[in-house]
Amino acid sequence: MTRLDRINERLNLKEFQLGALLDVTKAINNNLQREELLKLYADIMHDELGITRLMLFEHSGGWRCAHAFGADESQQLVDVRPLIERYKDIQFIGTADEALLTGFDIAVPVFHRELPLALLLIGDIDEEERRVSPAVKHMNFIQTLTNLIAVALENKRLGKVALQQERDKRELELAADMQTMLIPRDLPNDASVQAAAWYLPHRQVGGDYYDLIRINEHELVLCVADVSGKGMAAALLMSNFQATLRAMLMLGYTQLDKLVIDLNELVMERARGERFITLFIGTVDTRTGTIRYVNAGHNAPILWRDGELSELKSGCIALGMLPELPFVNLGEAKVGGGMLMSYTDGLIEQEDIYGAAFETIPLERALRQFSGAGPQAVNEALISTFEAHRAGLPYLDDIALLTCRFA
Repeated sequence: MTRLDRINERLNLKEFQLGALLDVTKAINNNLQREELLKLYADIMHDELGITRLMLFEHSGGWRCAHAFGADESQQLVDVRPLIERYKDIQFIGTADEALLTGFDIAVPVFHRELPLALLLIGDIDEEERRVSPAVKHMNFIQTLTNLIAVALENKRLGKVALQQERDKRELELAADMQTMLIPRDLPNDASVQAAAWYLPHRQVGGDYYDLIRINEHELVLCVADVSGKGMAAALLMSNFQATLRAMLMLGYTQLDKLVIDLNELVMERARGERFITLFIGTVDTRTGTIRYVNAGHNAPILWRDGELSELKSGCIALGMLPELPFVNLGEAKVGGGMLMSYTDGLIEQEDIYGAAFETIPLERALRQFSGAGPQAVNEALISTFEAHRAGLPYLDDIALLTCRFA
């Protein structure tokens, strides 16, 4: 071969390589599907470069073979984690792996910022044909092409993840909007009842719930509830629970013990024992100034009346813990002329920078000092104390607070 022939061969090779890289770049820019990119890559490696065996493994949550030809099915299932540890750069496959990777000669790892993206294994040596191995002859080009394809596949994967995350975020925002509409904002503020509330989900949606439902001119139902756990599952169960409770009240449930027993069955059926709900529910008669209630494993509401504090504890275990409630005790208390504060455990369990919980003493102090100014003033004072205690630390749980003053 003359010097001119060698120059022409090199020029033709460079022209081919540039053309191939241009084709791949165009395919990536045109957003070709994953399988189309892999086919283009395989055609270049097999048809143009003469590679006879190839396995391209990619790391996407775990290692798997993205494309292969000339390889046994068992080889495509090989655990490449030890290989990627051994082959940090292009090199011939060592004797320790020859039996496992029969027919494969060279390993080409692909890293991005020291994180493994892909591992290419190729074999092309034909013992009956005396020629320079194409894998050796085109090694730099093969490495460049493989890096280009591996990064493109990773970007496609990350793009799909980002798109799904954006969809999930939008769905979560819609769920949060829906839940916000379910949380009552227009609370009673008349001569017989004044109420104020604070609701704060730990994430965008929460599993806490409060409600104040008028039954008739003189009676209303007060409730605060908390689903075990956080997030979407808790929020869905709570939304279902709220709708069920309101429907049952519309159907004329007047016996609290019967209501709680039926609610327990429904929670057990829908949560299947995987979650439970703590609930405080009471019927307030504004004519007599009394509340009849059931506390189903919930934090005891605090009643401030006639200069004394008391807790409303009578009831039963949380709903959904057992198929049948072993007992349901009805409680009764005078609330006329007093103020009742109901809350969920996210309020009192919040820790400060030293790991100390907020607990109930600040709640009692707010009732003593600000009850004369009304429920909103009590809540604002309590929230201010709470935020000072939290001191910028993350909220640990959902929070619901309902404070009511009865004439």
